[in-house]
Amino acid sequence: MEPATREEQFFPHVRSDICLYAPHRRTVCGGWTCGLHVHHMMFEFILVTRGTLSAFAGHTAHTLTAGDLFLVSPMQLHGYRAPLEEGCSFVAGHIGAEDEELLELFESENACAYPAGHPLTEALSPSILGLFNKLEGPRPPRVSAVMLGVLEIIERIHAGFAAEAARKKPAARREPAYLIAREIERLLRRPQMDGEPSPAVGPDEAAGDWLEDIARRLNISRRHCHRLFRQAYGMSPRQYLMILKQQEAMQMLDSSTDTVEQIAYRLGYVNVQSFIRQFTTWVGCTPGAFRRNRPDSAEYFPPSLSASLPAVPSTGRDPSA
Repeated sequence: MEPATREEQFFPHVRSDICLYAPHRRTVCGGWTCGLHVHHMMFEFILVTRGTLSAFAGHTAHTLTAGDLFLVSPMQLHGYRAPLEEGCSFVAGHIGAEDEELLELFESENACAYPAGHPLTEALSPSILGLFNKLEGPRPPRVSAVMLGVLEIIERIHAGFAAEAARKKPAARREPAYLIAREIERLLRRPQMDGEPSPAVGPDEAAGDWLEDIARRLNISRRHCHRLFRQAYGMSPRQYLMILKQQEAMQMLDSSTDTVEQIAYRLGYVNVQSFIRQFTTWVGCTPGAFRRNRPDSAEYFPPSLSASLPAVPSTGRDPSA
């Protein structure tokens, strides 16, 4: 008897956690600003449709006009300003896709600013505008239709960066800095038990050298870990951690009912007064005042890293109310 199957070929399972976060079309007045911030494991795109927009990424300022494209790498510090009285208009969004090859290409190939007529701008502009046409249709778009548009954007960025990399001489491979960023994020993600603070301690707390621990896990020296991260993102690992903490605190104050004490513990502050002082330094007001006066930009806060963490016990008293 002949076997029922003559030939088989199995392929790996494919699973991807891709998200489109806070897509928006915006017209702003002259003087509008979007303060410096980062997006962990998400890249951002902005396509200017009218006027002039000043954009900052890393250590470089760019002036964008109608038709120009701006791509912000994951973990890159960036911000915006409308410098002229007539303001400007743009479409923007953020895409989370933890594709290791794409993350490495963003680190090595992204020039951030792409003027109208640039091959990458020409390739991406129709995809970006097509995505917004789907989002702005008369009926809520199907998730599958939107995700097809997102995948098209990802593929065109990947193809553009890969083509640019292929034109260069092969460079010595270096450890990707995004692995360090991923480990820093895990400091905030790790759940706490019985009210213990996060390992991502505040400046007044002591829990060993977390950067040394990260370097050991990645099998590199602490000094190389620090240098690699700064070269890639223009800031130290500690500065990045503090930016994540600030954004996480703002997100939780805006979107959760947790007390200030609970939020402080989630972010690693055993002493809630230390957290209140640090938050006031960051934002210019206490956590309680920030919560009462919700900023207009709250809708576009980076997504919380701690959404899945268990609740932290509260004493029932909110020190900054």
